[in-house]
Amino acid sequence: MQEIIVATTGGPNATVATMGGQPETNILGETFYSQVPVRFGDHVAKLCVTPVAPELTALTDKPLTENGGPNAIREAVVEFFRANGGLWEVRAQLCTDLDDMPVENAATVWPESKSLYQTVARIRVKPQIAWSEARSSAVDDGLSFSPWHGLAAHRPLGGIMRSRKQAYEMGKRFRAERNGHAIAEPREAINLP
Repeated sequence: MQEIIVATTGGPNATVATMGGQPETNILGETFYSQVPVRFGDHVAKLCVTPVAPELTALTDKPLTENGGPNAIREAVVEFFRANGGLWEVRAQLCTDLDDMPVENAATVWPESKSLYQTVARIRVKPQIAWSEARSSAVDDGLSFSPWHGLAAHRPLGGIMRSRKQAYEMGKRFRAERNGHAIAEPREAINLP
């Protein structure tokens, strides 16, 4: 279907891609975008994290080479970080026009012609053991992560994020009850197994 759309319109359709039309590519070559804006100090911005290390950019649009099993993505990530580190840039796109860059409509892609993404930080990691059963259990069962845990200067904005705040809290309570573990909100570096 996506091939027909590209042939007809000259570009892929994002909605079709989210309906299972996206090829199974290596996740480490992907750029990730915040669908919704956040407060950015005195500004409003959308964020993205994009790979910049050559080892990562070489994986952009590359099919997964793993066996396609239920853990294929995790296996690809673990294998990559066994021998490689990584470097990503965190980029911010500032809102410059509320008509074309609305805060309340998360479905609107903000045009880069109005505001380019600018690099604001880098994430650098060394080769490492990227996953273990013990670490996964400690994080999944014992920690809580939410965009609402951040600084007030970077708080989430818009109705979608306001409704997600309640969902995060409900999910945290549900996991704590089901797993029989107290869930902590990390406030400093912790030692994981």
